[in-house]
Amino acid sequence: MKTILNQLRFDGKRLIFRNLSFFFFSILMPAGFYVLFTKVMMVTGSSTQQQQFAKTYMGSMIVYSILISAIFGIASILKRDRDQGLLVFLSLAPKGTLPYYISVFICILGINLGAVVVLGALAVFLNQVSLSANQWLNIFGLVILCQIPLLLIGTAMSFIKRQETLSVVSNLVTFPMAVVSGLWWPINMLPNWLQTIGKLTPTYFANNSLSHVLTNGKVDLMNVGGVLAWLGLGVALVILMAKRTARKGVVLDHG
Repeated sequence: MKTILNQLRFDGKRLIFRNLSFFFFSILMPAGFYVLFTKVMMVTGSSTQQQQFAKTYMGSMIVYSILISAIFGIASILKRDRDQGLLVFLSLAPKGTLPYYISVFICILGINLGAVVVLGALAVFLNQVSLSANQWLNIFGLVILCQIPLLLIGTAMSFIKRQETLSVVSNLVTFPMAVVSGLWWPINMLPNWLQTIGKLTPTYFANNSLSHVLTNGKVDLMNVGGVLAWLGLGVALVILMAKRTARKGVVLDHG
């Protein structure tokens, strides 16, 4: 435990407090979108419809924050640390690299939970959104669960050989996935063939899970099942990419 706490202090400083641009893109940018679309470019409709939109768009921006943290954050962090030899150095320690991976994932988890707090505060104070204690607990629980498949996808992407290629792939994954899964605007506004693709993405299941809790107060097991299916796919993808990289002679250490 002491090793993990020391690693957390080290990673917290370098990944969060000394990397304000990452903090901006993962939390403040989704918060800015939320204010823009719920207060500046307000949707037309009854007060009930506006309240529902304020709730569901809060969920969408939470998922968008998770997507940015996972694809841009975890992928580039692991890639950079591996390229700079940090993982090789840590592999020589008695505890291996396991505390490192736990620490990095906890830091990303903290950022994502921070996004819930920021977006939740905006929803409450700007749009008078009212949620029960049980709804808040379900939201935090779902955020922890729903981020895991995306973190695994980001981890798999970190095995991409070149940093330039990783940057291109990150952009090609993040923004199209945000669009087709209905994070920026309702998915039913898209062409049918895009809706079909969007409804298979992990962000769609995550967004629907949060929206169901925000509007109905209950967890939708079908969407949670979709998240769990992607969790399994994410694990398989990480194993596949790690083995593929190992075969090419890249030094890997799993703790």
